[in-house]
Amino acid sequence: MTTMVCFTAAGAAYCIPVEATRAVRRTTGMITLPAARPDVAGLIPGDPPLTVLAPLGAGGSHILVVEIAARSFGLQVDTVTGLRRVDEADIRPAPRGQDRSLISGMIDTGGDLIMVTNPSALAERL
Repeated sequence: MTTMVCFTAAGAAYCIPVEATRAVRRTTGMITLPAARPDVAGLIPGDPPLTVLAPLGAGGSHILVVEIAARSFGLQVDTVTGLRRVDEADIRPAPRGQDRSLISGMIDTGGDLIMVTNPSALAERL
């Protein structure tokens, strides 16, 4: 069993391993990064400032603070919906057709699909 943080972005359901998440913040105070890469939504002031990514869809009002392989960054999402315990055997393979491996698997909850995000692939966007 593993625990996932569940959230929505651009009308779809996602989750990310709880071990990779550090906090949930609001986008209040986020500033634009000039000449940013396409998936970079902005920066959250701090020491050091936190780069916020939005590869799943921009415009959300929450930020998941993610830490993986000594990298910290924000992931802009619409809403954090809670925690879910998942049997690892219930995680299906990633869908075909991705040009980036942002999704590492799928969970079928009886008709609804939850996409499992890959924190390492997200960190590579920095």
